[in-house]
Amino acid sequence: MTAAQESFHIQQFKLGDTNSFQILYQHYNKIMLRYGKSLFPYHEDDIKDAFHDIFISLWNAGERLKVDNTLDFYLKRSIKNYMIRVKQKGVKFDTIPDENNSGCFELSDKSNLLSSMIESELSAHNNKLYLQKLSLLTKRQRFLFTERFIHEKSVEEIMKEHNIARQTVYN
Repeated sequence: MTAAQESFHIQQFKLGDTNSFQILYQHYNKIMLRYGKSLFPYHEDDIKDAFHDIFISLWNAGERLKVDNTLDFYLKRSIKNYMIRVKQKGVKFDTIPDENNSGCFELSDKSNLLSSMIESELSAHNNKLYLQKLSLLTKRQRFLFTERFIHEKSVEEIMKEHNIARQTVYN
């Protein structure tokens, strides 16, 4: 679905068109389930519940919905917040499997565990995205990117150390 089509369906839904609501639901169903599983890979049922509850809220909001162009950011934020609220209530966190699935360990502090789980899952997801994007660069681009952002060198330092034109480093 293009951005223009999505914006059209959002506007039509806000005017009461149930067909547009159904199209938006079907469009985002797999996208948001995939997104939710990337953040919380072991909680697919909770993610499905979150998605359905969020769309029920959208339906209830109707014309009061403040989103005009795209639901992507709104839905991602809503799913993440929903999952955090559910997990903070301690719904399904009594034990958690270790990485080898050889056993479980007890939770001593559920709120600390939740925040550390979210941080580790987000960090793993971000690292994966970072490596994917970095692999798209040429060898020289990766080198300059590393110098600039990992080693935190200024453009001028990179120019002088490697005898490279300013515009090349900047690009």
